[in-house]
Amino acid sequence: MKFQAIFTSIQKVFLYLILVLIGLYAGMLFNHKICPVETQLNPIEYAKYWKIVDGTFMHERMAIMGPGMGIIFVITILLFIKNWRSLTFLFLVLAFIAFALDLNFTFKEQMPINAYINQLDLKIITAQQTQQLTEFQAKAISNFDTRFIHSTISFLLLCLTPFFLTKENN
Repeated sequence: MKFQAIFTSIQKVFLYLILVLIGLYAGMLFNHKICPVETQLNPIEYAKYWKIVDGTFMHERMAIMGPGMGIIFVITILLFIKNWRSLTFLFLVLAFIAFALDLNFTFKEQMPINAYINQLDLKIITAQQTQQLTEFQAKAISNFDTRFIHSTISFLLLCLTPFFLTKENN
């Protein structure tokens, strides 16, 4: 009986930990949604801005945060696997799928844009590079909209899990 209480506490700790982490992640993407600085910049200004945001801050941090969230997500799902028929487990898995879709989308769609911008020397930029930047700027803005949807779905599904967890444990 004591083991069950400890195990339930561990489940809750991991559940709330992933909820907070995904909440922070969704909040970061929400910030892009409500404060779309990128839409107000010309392509060169955008590239300068993005070199600072991604090149200096995001790239390093998300290289740790992304896999960390994924690992904690998997551990949380594994902790609830014996309840695989529960709504908590279903919402956890669906939230993870939304998170995984976001990661896949980011690697396929956004990372090539980030790499292109970070390698540019903005002091010597050609008309062709400016045109490419214009296209990539529009694509990146669209990418953030898609990522916002993925992260919000994941977060909202995770927000539901504690309510069903209580009912399932009674």
